Amino acid sequence: MHDDELVDHQARTQWQGATVLTLASLWPERPRAMVVGLHPVPCSVEAGHYFQGAVGQRQLRRLTGTGLFDAPADDTFYEAGALAAGVGFTNVVPRPASGTNAVSPDEITLGREVVTRELAAREVPLVVCLTRLPVQALLGSPGTPGFQRGTVAGARVFRMPGPFTALADVAPALDDLRVWLADA
Repeated sequence: MHDDELVDHQARTQWQGATVLTLASLWPERPRAMVVGLHPVPCSVEAGHYFQGAVGQRQLRRLTGTGLFDAPADDTFYEAGALAAGVGFTNVVPRPASGTNAVSPDEITLGREVVTRELAAREVPLVVCLTRLPVQALLGSPGTPGFQRGTVAGARVFRMPGPFTALADVAPALDDLRVWLADA
């Protein structure tokens, strides 16, 4: 595949001495929030869109219910609506991988430094993590669902409830996010 054959948000980047096919970080002009993942999964990179797996799609549908951004009419690609609402997407580690232990501690350290610099430079007020893994990478602890005690580059960090958590247990954390968004 050549650069002119890249699909939608696919990009090539240098990562630890190798060129990798990944997803480009999508930074809104005036960020209201960034959805930060640990690393892209192969099916998302192949599609050229963030969070294309079943878990990611479920979490994005839940997140749109908070009013952070609108769901797409076709329920597939969320980036356009998110960017229009000032919400972007990025990953701590740009290299595609599968599984919870698929990236090394060195990759996490390097990626955290890069993402933290970018968040600070753009004065992002809110970081949303769809799972515990990016929270662990950014703050050193997976925390619990909801707003975390620590911040990243001055940004509040919100961890979504787990994708298989019962809706009754999901509601309190998402309600906290709705309130924060209404007051922001």
